[in-house]
Amino acid sequence: MNQSSLHPGFTPNVVAVVGNQRPDSRTLRLASGIADGLAGQLGDAPAVAIDLVNLPLEDGSFSPDLNELVRTAQVVIAASPTVMGSYSGLLKLFLDGLPEAALLGKTGIPLMIARQARHALAADVHLRPALLELGATCSTPSLVALESELASLGADGLVTAWLERSGSWLGGIPA
Repeated sequence: MNQSSLHPGFTPNVVAVVGNQRPDSRTLRLASGIADGLAGQLGDAPAVAIDLVNLPLEDGSFSPDLNELVRTAQVVIAASPTVMGSYSGLLKLFLDGLPEAALLGKTGIPLMIARQARHALAADVHLRPALLELGATCSTPSLVALESELASLGADGLVTAWLERSGSWLGGIPA
């Protein structure tokens, strides 16, 4: 799953939108793993991870094609590192550019990577409300990965643990 999967007519069921300032970040790898895991649970539904840092801005916003990908998805993962106790400006720019109610009828999953445990609630306090405001249903627990957990468990270990923990909430996503 990657941006090279994007072509006219490609309609993924799971879209991870990553707002990290660094290309090919740990945030991207973790979000990709969650998207792939969810796609497998949805019967190998198509999935894609979008690294916003690699996309050009036109008049201060992203391409309408990205909005269309999000509009057609069943699950939207919004992923960011913790920046000043909240999510990144790059992800905010994307979310602010979505039309009102763009995520209506979709499952939204907040995902953040934090350096310190004191930022463990950042996804629930800042990112979840943004997704809810756009109409998403956020029925799963947020995934906040501490950098120390990434170092010890790795992205695969965190993905597996989150998917196991979230299984009962994920049952409502149609396959």
